[in-house]
Amino acid sequence: MEKTLPRKQRENLQHREEILAVAVRLFSQSGFHTVSMQDIAKESEFAVGTLYNFFQSKEQLFIELMKTGVDKFRQFLIPILESDKEEADKLSEFIQAHLDLIENNLELVRLYMSQYGIQSSVKPMLKDISAGLEMLVAKKLERIITTGMQKHTFRCVPPDIVALSLRATLQAFVLESSENFDKTKARDGLSKIEEFFLTSLLKREAGC
Repeated sequence: MEKTLPRKQRENLQHREEILAVAVRLFSQSGFHTVSMQDIAKESEFAVGTLYNFFQSKEQLFIELMKTGVDKFRQFLIPILESDKEEADKLSEFIQAHLDLIENNLELVRLYMSQYGIQSSVKPMLKDISAGLEMLVAKKLERIITTGMQKHTFRCVPPDIVALSLRATLQAFVLESSENFDKTKARDGLSKIEEFFLTSLLKREAGC
């Protein structure tokens, strides 16, 4: 059994989590460029110097939040794409899972989507962080579509193009939905996306 951390370390971990919680809220509400370390310090009720004891810069703080978001999204989405369900069911569940993704992680989703509007030296690092997840999702989607074609469940289509189209559609939908989240509207929109892609993929004629 692991020993309990010393009180000072427990306090440091708690303070770090408090700073991150405030930062993700401010960044998601106002954007990376608008929020300063002074704003985060004031809102979290720490001295600015305390923030710099944990994070060397605002850029590093933002990167830490992005890593947290990417890890959380990976743990949520990838198991769906790797399940033993039929290919059409996996795609359906993957699409519909974005409702819970947005609703339960609204601030992290807004933070993740905000990276595309950032113009600074931190942008290449943000791209590297998110690229891994996006490439992994793309490969999993392509594999699902290819397998569905091999089973003669799906039409003969270019898997990479369909996967890219689905990812781009969902990304745009998540961006729009997270700005002013409405659960009923989001559920309806995802159902339409699901219907469109599965209707386009499901095979209805003999031959490829």
